[in-house]
Amino acid sequence: MLYLASLFHDIGKFRQRGELDEDLKRQIKKEFRYEIESDPQRGIAHEYVGAYVYKNSKLPFKEEVPVLISHHHGQLSNLKTEYDVLTRLLTISDRISASEREEQQNSSGGKIKLMRSIISSVSLKGEKKSPYYRPISRFSQFDRLLDRTEVEVYESETNYEKLWKEFEELVFQDDLSHYYEDREKRYLFFERIYHLLKEYTSSMPSGFYYSEPNISLFSHAVSTAAIAVALFKQFEGELFERQGDRFVSAENIFNSIDSLMRSYSRSKSDQALPNDRPYLGIIKGDVSGIQSFIYRVSNVHGLKKLRGRSFFIAYLAEVVARYIVETEGLYISNILFCGGGHFYILVPARTLGKLNEYQKILDEKLFQAFGIDLSVLLVGKELTLYDILNFKVHEELSQMLEIEKNKKFSRILDLLFSRPIDLSGPVCPYCDRRMKQKGQELECEFCESFADIGKKLVSNRYMKLLKVPELQSLKSAWEVFQMFGYRIEFTNDPDRFAFALKKDDFDPKQCMYFVKIANYVSRESIEGVEKPTDLETMAERAKGVKRWGILRGDLDNLGKVFASITNVDENQKSPISMVSTLSSEIELFFGVELEKFVAEEFKNCNVVYSGGDDFMILGPWNDLLMLSHGIAKRFIEYSRNEELSISMAVAIAPSRKYPVYKLGVKAGEMLEKLAKSYTRNGLEKSSLALFNGCVGWEEFEGFLEKKKLLEKIVVDHDVTKNFIQTLKVFVERQKKKEPTRIWQLYYYVARLIERQKCEEAKNDIQRFFNDILIGGNRLYEKLDLLLEWVHNETRNVETKSKV
Repeated sequence: MLYLASLFHDIGKFRQRGELDEDLKRQIKKEFRYEIESDPQRGIAHEYVGAYVYKNSKLPFKEEVPVLISHHHGQLSNLKTEYDVLTRLLTISDRISASEREEQQNSSGGKIKLMRSIISSVSLKGEKKSPYYRPISRFSQFDRLLDRTEVEVYESETNYEKLWKEFEELVFQDDLSHYYEDREKRYLFFERIYHLLKEYTSSMPSGFYYSEPNISLFSHAVSTAAIAVALFKQFEGELFERQGDRFVSAENIFNSIDSLMRSYSRSKSDQALPNDRPYLGIIKGDVSGIQSFIYRVSNVHGLKKLRGRSFFIAYLAEVVARYIVETEGLYISNILFCGGGHFYILVPARTLGKLNEYQKILDEKLFQAFGIDLSVLLVGKELTLYDILNFKVHEELSQMLEIEKNKKFSRILDLLFSRPIDLSGPVCPYCDRRMKQKGQELECEFCESFADIGKKLVSNRYMKLLKVPELQSLKSAWEVFQMFGYRIEFTNDPDRFAFALKKDDFDPKQCMYFVKIANYVSRESIEGVEKPTDLETMAERAKGVKRWGILRGDLDNLGKVFASITNVDENQKSPISMVSTLSSEIELFFGVELEKFVAEEFKNCNVVYSGGDDFMILGPWNDLLMLSHGIAKRFIEYSRNEELSISMAVAIAPSRKYPVYKLGVKAGEMLEKLAKSYTRNGLEKSSLALFNGCVGWEEFEGFLEKKKLLEKIVVDHDVTKNFIQTLKVFVERQKKKEPTRIWQLYYYVARLIERQKCEEAKNDIQRFFNDILIGGNRLYEKLDLLLEWVHNETRNVETKSKV
């Protein structure tokens, strides 16, 4: 009941901002006549609208939940009933989530505001940004941010009404109650409610404050729910202790929190007050060993295994987070973030005392599955009220994780040294399991199960994540999830509780949501049947050298980005709801927008994974170079923030049959050692690593312009390719700091121009020479990368049949 009331406590704002007809207003006034007459200035306030809407729905607790919703802005002091206790708890959780910001309570009049985008507003330099706003839309159908001029003419009421009608049909008129009544399926009820709220309320502001609203209704709702449930669990044994006719213990707890809230609001303190204490806790989980795990595969079915393992990592983090949440009696809203192989869970402070116990359970289960190759590490921090209001935990938790990595498996040393080794037959070189004869080949059932996952990801439309009894032992990757009480199923049939594998298949009327990672696959038609493109075909589609490649990238300075939330407004705090809103904006780009861009503009490429804040894409090598630039531009267009960037690296396979895992590792090394380490002119990162060099994104347009001009000279004007080789000689001299003898190049270019019959060719050669000559005696420092690109793209090489 408390959880549902917390999720829906502000749902009246959603309904209120649409077209509220007079008949509905009369009914609400009739239902809450006493409350409205007691405070006529508030009029038909959102809490009464929300309570009325919930009471007339088919959701559970139709009588009880509206009581909490309708009174959550009240000033309860004497707690005489259980409802009073829960209402006061909801009120406090609501205020903590919003970091004590007071709303302008205006029930009518005034233009409805749009939500200011946080991702466009954060500044690593502490600068104030021009505001951009999110249009009212479903989360998955986001188009672009709007500027102030566009907001002035934006018709928000119409869009609110359209969304409300869709939402109302799915949540309030759709009979979900019988799923709640079935205890075994109750988790599906809560999960569907959660994802419908996410889809329909992530792009609308929670409230209209004196400053511009920048917290989404969804983020505020779920963080309020997470705080309320965690506080309830923290004080579960005290809240309902009666003294006479009142719950005095609950009053004392809530009064103490209220007093601290007022103190922090008045003092603007930059540290916890002496009488503050831990109320909640935060757990960070991190999948350790991801890179070696993902790329440690054989060439047989290598691409399928890579896709399967990437998917597995994303959902291993999800399943472990759910396992902890359910064991603690919490809900999915308490998982504040899960992506990129790590997660954050908001818990009662007392839960942190069980962290070692949870770590041992994880170690035992994952050691059985993967030995020491893969683990999930847990660290936690107690949160005072100050910490909750100023949610700056990312850096500290990351430092704690680095320490924990040095103690991996220390809780199960007895297992490490007593694990039996099966020497009765051939052993898999990747997982040390016994291999079995399959036809003429030896096969590892466990490793091949990842190929099966990869195959099902591209041959099915939907996935289900279902609760099952926990397994104690396993034979395949599928069963690892079952050790934590979950089973993954793939199907082609839509289901209200299934996740769409393709974003285009997502329809909230037919399925729950879409999967956590991008999953676009390039396809080819073979004898009239569409199949995923293999590496051979991918290489054949490359221009020039017939090779495939891997593009990897991730968001730069993620920790600093979250820390910069406090720069958005003057005296800005960073409450959980604001951190959650920023997380969702990042998630939308890497989980939806990036995949959409690849599917529309680079159809020959495969998105192996994209989620959290990083991605990996396979494709023809030259497509990847242009795709990287496209992603960088698309991210700036999406975020409208020039300070944010994504560093990337493209590694090119030296042969068509080069192991995918080896190239993936190389791309990762290039990303870290080149792109992330590239400094120039006061800038760092924000670059592309290619051909063992780097180009900053601010340099790329000029670099690309020179590349296209050289390509035009060599291809369109049919100028000798010896021109490229000659330039390479001079580049090598300059790199080795030998005498460049640049006068020789002047002479060579002059003779080359003389030999051209076409005037345009002469002009282009001269223009290119002028572009690459710096100060009359030095060559453009990126010339080697440019020459390599054009050389590879203009080579006449073998066809597929000759390889």
